[in-house]
Parts: sequence; structure tokens; C-alpha cells
Amino acid sequence: MIIDKLSNAAHNPVYPQVIRHALQAIIANQPLQLANGKYPIEGELIYFSVFDGKTKRLEEQRPELHARYIDVHIVLEGEEIIGAAPVEQQQQPDGEFDEQNDIGFFTGMGSESLIKLLPGDLTILFPGELHRPMATLNTPAALRKIVAKIDVSLLSR
Repeated sequence: MIIDKLSNAAHNPVYPQVIRHALQAIIANQPLQLANGKYPIEGELIYFSVFDGKTKRLEEQRPELHARYIDVHIVLEGEEIIGAAPVEQQQQPDGEFDEQNDIGFFTGMGSESLIKLLPGDLTILFPGELHRPMATLNTPAALRKIVAKIDVSLLSR
């Protein structure tokens, strides 16, 4: 897991090139001006979605993880809490893993760390990292954000 600012992360030489490439492409698309929708960078290998939503209380959010894609959550407007935890803490799958949509849900989080994201902040979550996005500790509120998907196989390029 990585926590950073979009403007810093896009040029941080420590991050893998494919992550920097995706972040630079997002910036080049002027995300604050984009309509809701899905935007390809490299087809289904790298893409991002812009959407408006509403946060929910943390305890109402279902823990999820992915197997194929690295998730990059970027807040454009509002405030988001993302709970994150290692998956080896006795969590139980909550249904079958959906390979088509690369998502599995779980019950329980174990020892959870909270990430607070404000506009311009991002977190990068790797496959197998359990997380609860779109959350708040306070009153649910509007949230505009980007979720980018990067196929983990691109890390070995």
C-alpha cells in the first residue's frame, strides 16, 4: 500500500514505471474536468473511472480485495476514509470471488488501519490487500473520485 499526493506520485522515481505512467496519463486528461465514466489508458490493462458517489459509515462498507488489478484511489472532491488490513487475519470470504470483475468480498477486517484521503490524495492498493473504500467516520457525504486499475502483470515489464 502507498499513500501519496497525485502530483508527487506521478513523478516519484521510486514507484514502478507503469504506476507513474498511469498517474501521468490521468493528470494529462485533466481529471477535474472529466465527466463520470471509464477512460482507457492501455485498454483493459490500464484504465481509470471517474465517478460521483456518497460515502457510507465505515462499519457499513464490505471489505474487498482484487487479484488481477492494482487499485489507485484518488479523491477529487470530498473526503474519504479507506480501511485497510492484511488478509491473513481470519477473515472469511463473503461469497465467491468474481473473476470477471476482479473482486472478492469478505466479512471482518481484523487489525485495520485507516487512511484519510482529501482532494489530490491517493492510495495505491496491491492485489490481495483487503480494503473498505468510500467510507466515513462521520456523516455520509458526497465524494467525487477516480479509481484506476493497473494489471499487476505489467509490473514485470
